[in-house]
Amino acid sequence: MQQAGFPAAAAAVAGTTALAAAFAVGLFAVHAALSGRSGITSVARTVVDEAIRMRSPLVLIILLAATLPVLPLLIDPDERLAYRLQFLIGWTLGGAGLMLGLLTIFLACGSICGDIDSGRIHMTLAKPLRRWEYLVGKWLGILLYDLLLVILVGAGSYTLVRMLAVGSAADAADRDAVSRQVLVARRSLPPGPDRPEEYAAAIEAAIAQLERDDPAAVGREPDRVRRRIRHEYERRWHTVTPDMETTFVFSGLGGAAEPGREVQLQVEPRVINVDVDLADVRFAIWLNGRPWPMEEGVHRDVTLPSRSRHVFDLPSDLIGEADTLRVRIANRNLVPPGETRPTAITFPPGDGMQVYVKAGSFEGNLLRCLVLMWAKLALVAAVAVAAAAVFDLPSAILATLVFYATALGSEFFQDALGIYNVVGESGWERAASRIGFAAGFFQAGRFYEGFRMLLGFLADGVLAVLPSFAADAAISRLATGMMIPLRDVLWRLVLFVGLYPAVVGLLGWTIFDRRDLIRSSS
Repeated sequence: MQQAGFPAAAAAVAGTTALAAAFAVGLFAVHAALSGRSGITSVARTVVDEAIRMRSPLVLIILLAATLPVLPLLIDPDERLAYRLQFLIGWTLGGAGLMLGLLTIFLACGSICGDIDSGRIHMTLAKPLRRWEYLVGKWLGILLYDLLLVILVGAGSYTLVRMLAVGSAADAADRDAVSRQVLVARRSLPPGPDRPEEYAAAIEAAIAQLERDDPAAVGREPDRVRRRIRHEYERRWHTVTPDMETTFVFSGLGGAAEPGREVQLQVEPRVINVDVDLADVRFAIWLNGRPWPMEEGVHRDVTLPSRSRHVFDLPSDLIGEADTLRVRIANRNLVPPGETRPTAITFPPGDGMQVYVKAGSFEGNLLRCLVLMWAKLALVAAVAVAAAAVFDLPSAILATLVFYATALGSEFFQDALGIYNVVGESGWERAASRIGFAAGFFQAGRFYEGFRMLLGFLADGVLAVLPSFAADAAISRLATGMMIPLRDVLWRLVLFVGLYPAVVGLLGWTIFDRRDLIRSSS
């Protein structure tokens, strides 16, 4: 696909036309699905019709249809193809999700508040239709309308990704990264110790020794002391000292243990000498007891920059068909300038070392991402319907926007409020620490800081109750070729389409059922 000129413009026009045609066909299907004679389906059909007539949703639909096909024109053709694809995935799905969220808010609030302001709601409720059926019908109509738009977004994004993927790559490694690290669905496996029984026994021995040496310290906070010792041993186990070897065991390769499977090793090594923390690291690797990599019959050491991430494709003949992969690392670091001995190499827990196993297709992963997008829109629609049933139009829109922004930025708010979220091993410890800090501020006469510290309880409570739309990292996982867990998708469907809408809807209906609808909502 060309990045500029007439062919790209023609592709953009064709894409926009195809989306518009697909939208018309999908709209017909939605009407057919709502062809029942019940009051709920009648209200739902009315909402879908309103979505076509309302000016604000139409503007967003036009932006959505026009932006997706044009996005490839904005991508730098000199960038690596893998990065361009990740940019495209992030911007199309992230931007579309934001626009659809705003569309849902304005549609739901405008529909209900418009019925109340114009008096149409009296004619609607004059029929054998209860107020809760009216609200459910509004939510159902928006739900199906959002489903149609999400399907169109997914089809448009997938088409663009596949069109861009056949473009020119920077080199063979870039082309390989596209197929193995972007357009794929992988699951990650963390390492475990080579001898888990000895590892657990060493931790228990260290805990017992500390109990003998300092029983008072252990007696005050036994759980915290045990966790601290386990964390210390975990960090120590992830460190390979000079002239030593450590074996990392990855279990659960599972169904991938077949000919042609794809297994990758990711490492992010670091040297732990503070003076040379950016020095290169050198180590040797054995896979299931066999040396790798081999070049002309010689086992070559691996030399990598410290604090940089690398992904290696592992040969299937060295892994075999076993369910377990054993990776042995030997420290081969040289003595750096200004030092007297080689530095240790550490693979920090988490991203320091992982094994990736191909677990599915990009298409299946995209489908899971779209399901999550639709589930989030379902919750936004439920909040907007409940807000419109309680408040006037400006207040309903504002309340729903606040909820939407909080759900999108939940992770950011948690980090931003970190000064008030005192670190602790448990909830009780964090609460006690916060109260202690607040008491210290009050005793020192710093009442403002004391109240701000106590305000952290309120912030934690709000963030704990409200859902987080960023916690699943669905778009990021999709763009980096990481599998979106099915259990996460199912759980968020239960929460966002079932539990949360039921609670929010019940609260909104409780007030709406007692509300005087004669007065204007604006």
